Amino acid sequence: MVAGAGSRPAIIGRARADSAAARAAPSTVRLPGSDAKLLGQRIMVGMQGTTPGRGLLRSVRDGDVGAVILFGANIASRRQLLALTGALQRAARQGGNPPLLIATDQEGGQVKRLPSGPPGLSPPQIAATGSTAVASREGRATGVYLKGLGINIDLAPVADVPTFPGAFIWQQGRAFSFSAGVVARYATAFALGLQSARIAASAKHFPGLGSAAVSTDNNREELRPSKAQLGQALTPYRSLIARGVDAIMLSVAGFPGYDRTGAPAALSRPIVQGLLRGALGYGGVAITDALGSTTGHDEVTAGMLAARAGADVLLYTDSARGELPALRAALRRGQITRAEADASYARIVALKRRVAGP
Repeated sequence: MVAGAGSRPAIIGRARADSAAARAAPSTVRLPGSDAKLLGQRIMVGMQGTTPGRGLLRSVRDGDVGAVILFGANIASRRQLLALTGALQRAARQGGNPPLLIATDQEGGQVKRLPSGPPGLSPPQIAATGSTAVASREGRATGVYLKGLGINIDLAPVADVPTFPGAFIWQQGRAFSFSAGVVARYATAFALGLQSARIAASAKHFPGLGSAAVSTDNNREELRPSKAQLGQALTPYRSLIARGVDAIMLSVAGFPGYDRTGAPAALSRPIVQGLLRGALGYGGVAITDALGSTTGHDEVTAGMLAARAGADVLLYTDSARGELPALRAALRRGQITRAEADASYARIVALKRRVAGP
C-alpha cells in the first residue's frame, strides 16, 4: 500500500489497472513459428555510437534481438534520439516482429542517461519530501519524457535497502532510505508513476544490493546479509509486486543465504524461480543486470544459465554475439524447457503490448 500526504493521486490507480491488464495478457500471445524469433525476444543488446549500425538493424529485423539499451554515449540530442529509436522500431516492424523494448537508466540523481530530463530529484531527495505524491509525479514526469523520445522502459526505481552507511548504493545517492518500509512506499509510487505514462518500470536489484560495499558492475560479489536484512530487502518487492510492477531486474551478486552455490542471482534458479516467482508470486518480466565478467562466466554461458534459471530478458552491453545460437542449442538439448521458453516469450510480448504506441 502506497501511503502519502493527502489523497492518493489518480494516476496510481490507472497504473495499477493497466498493469493488471498486462498480467492477464500472456495467455492471448501468439507464439512465433521459429525458435530464433521465440528466443530472440529475450536478448537485449547495447550499441555503439549514436546511429544503429546495419548489423544491429538486421538483427532487429530478423527477430534475433528483442530489446536495446541506451547509454549516455548513444545520446546526442532530442532529434538524434528520435531518429535512433524510430529507426530501431521500423526495423522491428519490417521483420514482422513485436515492437522493441528500448531501455535506459533514468533513476534521478547520479544515474540519469538524459541529464536534462526528469526526475528532478534523486531518490533520497524524493523520500526527504515526506510525500509519495512527489514520487508519483516524478515517476510520471519521467515516463512522459522518455515516451516522447521513443524509450519505453526505465531501468528504475532502485528498490535496494542499504544496510550500512558505506553501502555503494547509498554512497551514490541511489537508494531512497535505510528503512525498508520507506523504500517500499517511494519506489512503488515512482514505479506506478512511470507506468501511468505507459513506460515500463524495472525495479532493481533483486533480491537486494543494500549490503554491497562496491558496485557489482565491475566487481564479483557474494553478499551475506543477516536473515533479518534479507527479509527487509524483500519488503519493497512485496509492495511493488502487489501493485503490478512491470519488470524486476535481477542482481548479478551471489546470495548464499538463498543459493548455497553462491551463483549470481540472475543465474540462480532457487532465486529466480524459487524466491521471486514462487515465494513472492511474481508473474511479470524478469530482466538480468548486465551479463559480463562479474558473473564468473563468459557472457554467452552466463546468458544460457540465466535463461535456464528463469530470467526473461538477458541484458548485454555489447552485441551479444553468439548468444542466440547458444540459446537455441540449449532449447534443443532440453536445458531450457519449451514450456518455460514459451512463457518467457509471452510475458515479454504482453509487456511490449502495454508500452507500445503513443
